[in-house]
Amino acid sequence: MAKATRGQRLLLIALLTIALMAPPVLLGISGQFGLASAFAYGGVIAVSAVFYDARLAVALSLLSGVSGAVAALLNPHPVAGAVFFGLFTGACALAAKRGLHSPVLMVPIFISFILAAPPQVQGVSPTPAAFITGAVLALGGLWGTASARLLLGKPRTQIERQALSTRATVAYAILMGLLLGVATWAVLTYAKFHQGAWLLLTLIVVLQPSPHDTFVKSLQRLGGTLLGGLIALALILANVHATLALVIGGALLFGALAVRYVEKRPYWEYITVLTPAVILLNAPGLDAMRVAEDRVVFTVIATVIGLVIALAIKGVLVWKAPAHEST
Repeated sequence: MAKATRGQRLLLIALLTIALMAPPVLLGISGQFGLASAFAYGGVIAVSAVFYDARLAVALSLLSGVSGAVAALLNPHPVAGAVFFGLFTGACALAAKRGLHSPVLMVPIFISFILAAPPQVQGVSPTPAAFITGAVLALGGLWGTASARLLLGKPRTQIERQALSTRATVAYAILMGLLLGVATWAVLTYAKFHQGAWLLLTLIVVLQPSPHDTFVKSLQRLGGTLLGGLIALALILANVHATLALVIGGALLFGALAVRYVEKRPYWEYITVLTPAVILLNAPGLDAMRVAEDRVVFTVIATVIGLVIALAIKGVLVWKAPAHEST
């Protein structure tokens, strides 16, 4: 894909988006909107990883299936759910040792939605539905991996990795595990609905190994989310049908992938396009306006937490540094 022209790259991303969204749209038409979203989650996880390595994409697809089934089963239990998700997110953060935390953390990012509000499968009780959800997540990931390799081939250039030292990796994993564990308990106790996952998602995204990166990414994510929320609000007020919302969400997903991987635009622009895409992909069968409102509210809360942590860590580092290094 590296030698392709800009137009060819956009065409390939468009075909990949169509391939990713075709099964979810069919599931939506059949009325299985929860499974439609789960399939899309698996696909996005895999595509995010396939730009690093196809084997990683397959491994994360299977991991998303197993962890998704466990998360759905633990939804009624705040303490058990918090312990599981905290440990799981912390373990995924350990991938920072090899510079792979960005694709690997996509798994808990999307599993947070399954944990907060497991998809309902028509005609199936919750326990079998949890295993069906896990299977659909894994299938979505494998489908996304196969589609990406077929359309894009093997990436000629690997995405640059920023590996951490062992000490920094462990500190990062502990921080993520503890913070996400507490946040998960709060969500499963006081906000056990689909939108509650936005708090968990945003915390995972904005908390970066570097305090500086956390600060910058928090501000960019906040700005992009607010702008994207306005776009989503306009689409929601148009009152489109749930299946059409999946189609529009897929089109916006294409735009986000193009902005990120073809145009190489700043992170806030990517989030501006991705926000309405994810809201629409999550909204079928739900109150779309409520989804949009809670998306913004929980993003702001998590962003503030991320900024406070970044400033606190930076303050400690400056305090510990010798006087001639503190400036």
